[in-house]
Amino acid sequence: MSGQAQSPGGVSTGLTVWYKANLSVSGTTPITAWNTSGGSAAGFNLTPTSAATSPNLIAGSTNYKRYNYNPRIDFTASSFTRLQNTGTSPDLYGTTGSLFMVTDQNSGVGQGTALTYSSNTSTQRLQFKPSFRIQTSTGVNGYTGDWSAPSEYAITSASLLSVTGLGATAVHRRNSVSFGCSNCNLPLYNPAVTTGLRVGRNASGGGSEYVDCDMGEIIIYNSALSAAEVARVESYLALKYGITRGGNSGTGASYNYVNSSGATIWDKTANAGYNNDIAGIGRDDGSALVQRQSISVNNNESVSIGLVSIDASNTANTNNFTSNNSFVMWGNNGAAQNTVFNDPACFTNMPSGVQAKILRNWKAQVTNFSQTVTIAFETSSIVAYTPLTNLRLLVDNDGSNWSNATVISGAVLDGTRVEFAGVTLSAASPYFTLGTANFQSTPLPIEMLFFTAAPEGSGGVQLTWATASETDNDRFEVQRSVDGVEFGTIGQLDGSGSSSTRNDYAFFDGSAYPGTSYYRLVQVDADGTFEYSEVRAVTLGKERSVTVYPNPARDVVRIAGLENGSGAAAVEVFNESGGRVPFPMDALEHGMLNVGTLARGIYLVRIGEQVARVVKE
Repeated sequence: MSGQAQSPGGVSTGLTVWYKANLSVSGTTPITAWNTSGGSAAGFNLTPTSAATSPNLIAGSTNYKRYNYNPRIDFTASSFTRLQNTGTSPDLYGTTGSLFMVTDQNSGVGQGTALTYSSNTSTQRLQFKPSFRIQTSTGVNGYTGDWSAPSEYAITSASLLSVTGLGATAVHRRNSVSFGCSNCNLPLYNPAVTTGLRVGRNASGGGSEYVDCDMGEIIIYNSALSAAEVARVESYLALKYGITRGGNSGTGASYNYVNSSGATIWDKTANAGYNNDIAGIGRDDGSALVQRQSISVNNNESVSIGLVSIDASNTANTNNFTSNNSFVMWGNNGAAQNTVFNDPACFTNMPSGVQAKILRNWKAQVTNFSQTVTIAFETSSIVAYTPLTNLRLLVDNDGSNWSNATVISGAVLDGTRVEFAGVTLSAASPYFTLGTANFQSTPLPIEMLFFTAAPEGSGGVQLTWATASETDNDRFEVQRSVDGVEFGTIGQLDGSGSSSTRNDYAFFDGSAYPGTSYYRLVQVDADGTFEYSEVRAVTLGKERSVTVYPNPARDVVRIAGLENGSGAAAVEVFNESGGRVPFPMDALEHGMLNVGTLARGIYLVRIGEQVARVVKE
């Protein structure tokens, strides 16, 4: 790293604080401080109120796809974890500043607050809720921007939230996409926050709206940034955390990736057709960026690329870029990557010795880079990867006629990845894909035509899927999850063995969770090997949540907002398997719910149209 001055995207004017989970954290379990690593407000560090409420640091090797091999700070609502600095001077934001944050929605339940800031509660307030909202105000009225659930990535994966300005002038963005003011100039949406910078909760009224989320980075400016400067900051964060600027549908030039000098390193126009699931590696001294390996956080992307090698985390990869402003960016064409090789399109224009390839192709844009890379494919996203001796990486000049492609063998299995080392990507040969030297001895279990999940009747979910062919398919196991991470089997259907004709399947979940549930299939072969399908999300009713405390609980939980109510409210309780637990319908009295009779475990409590997740100790 050179002696060049460093700031996010090289944008230094107005920078007040810069918090990075990969650099400026004291302690790990627990964290004792999240320190500034740049900006004019040096020493404006964030600290816990006590050791008991301090969050932990999660290493970049843990669930590495969620934050692109980078570490993050883990905030948990049940433990009331938070960090804060109550200082009101200097003013970190002003009234025309910008705030950028890389965060997620960890549990999938609740609408907790990840960040609040105000230097003066009567004139300046900001509030970020990772699950759905950015909220600001300059007085008694609030200006709120809301967004819907993501479609390209899981709620537990990193996303980029940012806002510029306050109140009526505020511009809200998620993954670089602007979204309008949903609730404008209304007193109800004036953020009720305490002065200072607080993360992990909304500190108003002694503490409320604790959040389940992780955070990778927070950046604040106290001056207005131009559109070009915003693009530089967001490009830096998007590259570092594997986030696709603009999403897969945002193909305009405003979503290009640029370096700290403003030069384009991923051109959405020049790379038309390959703007899906963008990721990159690179060194940019102006941003203090050294991202040695990357994978897109998007759901259906399998490719990691690493400088020379791929290691457990970005920090563990100790290889060095030979030049500053050196980048390899890539995206894919959106085609299937787990396609059965009996599709005729897989057999056309193959190089000598290669019989077939998958339909998905990738394209790289290489800037000032001449080193070798390792390209890896997640085994969970591809089929037919054994025996490894049959696999071939194809690197091509045009991505359409692969007959002259460079053919690379020597695939190795490294944990959950199939890797090819010593690969050269260049402007002359930027395309690559995965092929096989013998598709007949690389058996593929099924060719899935479709898999859908949709609400059906009162409180049920109907799953349907079909296959075009099957090979030694023993069964399908149906799995469900409340958070999209931890899945449990709720049923199974017999497969059709070996078949070359279409087979249709259907499964009805009559005890589905209220709110949002996640479904996937596990296809199991006769020899016990298995593959996962893509995940489908289904929402039953209005997904509204309610805050409960304490949580975890032993005897009684209280429902926020109902403490002063009178009478009883109707309650339904569901266990982790989605089964309704016998419980008095009028069990909620004066905002208190007695859970003392429940066995230890995780429960979903539905009160009218609101849902809470309760951990019973």
